[in-house]
Amino acid sequence: MAEQIIARFLNQLESELQWLVLDNSIDKEIQQGTLQDLAQSAGESPVTLLYPASEILLLGLDLPVKTNNQIKKALPFALEDLLADDVETCHSVWHRQPKDKVYVALVSREKFKTCLARFQDAGIKIDSVYPETLCLPYQEGACSIFIDCKQAVLRSGKGLGGGIDREILPIMLDKMLIENPTLHSLHVWSVDESPQDLADFPVDINYHKVNSILSLFVQGIATLDTQYNLLTGSFGRQQSSEWELTKWVPAIGVIIFTVLLQTGFLVNNYWQQQSELVALEAQTLSLFKQTFPEVKRLVNIKVQADQELIELRKNNGSSGSLFMRLLYQTGAVLNANLGYKLLKLNFINDQLQVQLTLPDNNQVEQIKQQLESSNHLLVKVVSTEADKNGVEVHFEIKQK
Repeated sequence: MAEQIIARFLNQLESELQWLVLDNSIDKEIQQGTLQDLAQSAGESPVTLLYPASEILLLGLDLPVKTNNQIKKALPFALEDLLADDVETCHSVWHRQPKDKVYVALVSREKFKTCLARFQDAGIKIDSVYPETLCLPYQEGACSIFIDCKQAVLRSGKGLGGGIDREILPIMLDKMLIENPTLHSLHVWSVDESPQDLADFPVDINYHKVNSILSLFVQGIATLDTQYNLLTGSFGRQQSSEWELTKWVPAIGVIIFTVLLQTGFLVNNYWQQQSELVALEAQTLSLFKQTFPEVKRLVNIKVQADQELIELRKNNGSSGSLFMRLLYQTGAVLNANLGYKLLKLNFINDQLQVQLTLPDNNQVEQIKQQLESSNHLLVKVVSTEADKNGVEVHFEIKQK
């Protein structure tokens, strides 16, 4: 796996890039391609991006303040008169120097955000972003220039420089010489032949031919102060957190879906059981009212039913006691079975005649066996008739 990758745009913020893999290999070949090509080459390795010189404004300010906190507060006011746009539209990093000097690098906040989003969408992990201008070599009293087709990148000071059109480079150098008479030499790098339009410039000129500017930039990164890393503030730790969160979005989505599905199942099961319980309570209440119509106020059906049975045993004869006993035993079995509906109840010739509707034939035999086995009763199925609501059955129940 590659240890580190240095990448830059070939033409400002277009999609074509070139990059260099810094690993343990001796021959380091510069590669070129799209964002997708870079993503395939990088894999999980971190990428250091060199931001185009033409997209960064480098300034040197005199701020007579003592602490970093004071610089942070004073900087927006110092920049306000130097920028065409509002200070809030720019993202900036600064580097404090001796003698109240502060170097500032500014980029368009919106462009920078869009640029980083493109790398993130391609699956590329950007761990640092530096101005490519400051990756050129620097010497006191000298100006470093790289000429790349129609573009030129120049570093005129420790924290100063920029990107310009190649055509206006001589004009820019003339102006620099007027503003900085201590300038004594130029270092010019180019992938083509030496530029002839700079031959008459009245300082020493040293020409260097290179295959790619990226190899030169890589050397400069090693000496560049990390305070020029543009991944700070709102683009720093927050950017990394959003990156990590994005990778976990699919897994989080699956977990949330599973939890919602399980919750829905539990809620549905709860309401189904509640519906069955309400139906059972309604059947019990209906049976109690039919059996004890004189009881008008219901508080606890089981307790009140027991009380009524005790009272009946005291006041009624053997026939009444037998009726209540059969009724109580039959009711206990019926209440243990869901889905029945009582149609008719009679007591004739010491026999309890019960007519009701059950869901199916299996439950008919089940209730018959329960009555006979648990209560020592004789149970006869007089008739059964199936209809759309289930099975209508007529039981005759008597004591053995």
